[in-house]
Amino acid sequence: MKYHFGQKLIGDILREYPEASKVVRQYFGEDRLKRSSFKIKTLEIACMLFGVDQNRLIQEIEKMENSRT
Repeated sequence: MKYHFGQKLIGDILREYPEASKVVRQYFGEDRLKRSSFKIKTLEIACMLFGVDQNRLIQEIEKMENSRT
């Protein structure tokens, strides 16, 4: 994975890539994004806890990043 998003904290991802919040919101919901306890989880752990397909989520974030550059 190009950016190793799975190992990063969600809060760090959102700070580094603000546009990723749209994708994260789509998969986890607006309410979770408002919780600070959610942002201190790694993306990998959050995906496991909430039954989200991590690979698909990362692909969408990377696609968004690639279209930005």
